[in-house]
Amino acid sequence: MSAFVAPILFTIFVWWFSTGLVLYAIRGSRQRQKKAVYISTFAVVLSLIGIFVTRDSSSAVGAYVAFLCALGIWGWNELSFLLGHVTGPVKKALPPGVGPLKRTTLAIGAVLYHELAITAGGLAVYMCTLGADNQVALWTYLVLWGMRITAKLNIYLGVSNFTDEFLPARLGYLKSYFGRSPVTPFFALSVTAGTVIAALLYHTAHGSAHQIAGAMLTGTLLTLALVEHWLLVLPIRESMLWKWAVRDTSPKPTTAPNASSYGI
Repeated sequence: MSAFVAPILFTIFVWWFSTGLVLYAIRGSRQRQKKAVYISTFAVVLSLIGIFVTRDSSSAVGAYVAFLCALGIWGWNELSFLLGHVTGPVKKALPPGVGPLKRTTLAIGAVLYHELAITAGGLAVYMCTLGADNQVALWTYLVLWGMRITAKLNIYLGVSNFTDEFLPARLGYLKSYFGRSPVTPFFALSVTAGTVIAALLYHTAHGSAHQIAGAMLTGTLLTLALVEHWLLVLPIRESMLWKWAVRDTSPKPTTAPNASSYGI
């Protein structure tokens, strides 16, 4: 039983803690943000090495290491985006009165470099696992990639409960591209497809310890991504999960500020 339960608990903890670390980094001082970039970049190098070293591992440990390494590469993409370093050529709010085609073009431009960076990361993981026995890193990255695409599309098309409190002020212009609407057919399609894929992943959790660990790790990660999708339409504040990471630790001004700004 522990072979099934341990990967579930491990994935939930890593998902919660790593998300909190990213939020903690982007809300900090410039010095903290620079350190976070250096650390995450070093983590990418270690992650690529780790994926390559464990490419032929058939143990449960190899599955866990590959899983963490894929998350390390993904974390760099998330951090670089939220810090505004890798976003897109469009860095302005959506002008009023634009048509659907222009809105789509500008929306793609706002995140183009980020998407290209994610693609580059995916190609790197693919090359490291090409012909390898251990494919957990690739599965993990594909789960993150696929569910991030559907999440972005759902937010663009419109959801009823998207919270932008995690979005830094530097990316405030992106809010103009978010849609607000009841549940769309695409939301139903994306969560249904994700649920089916998660079920298939869980179904493969048999055989060797490596196979069980890999299937349960990626299946649980996909399940958590589905939960995040549902939070886009349910009246629940997910920020409650990361109070420790998003609390305001900046010094309070002794005089009134000259201009107001909003945080993440």
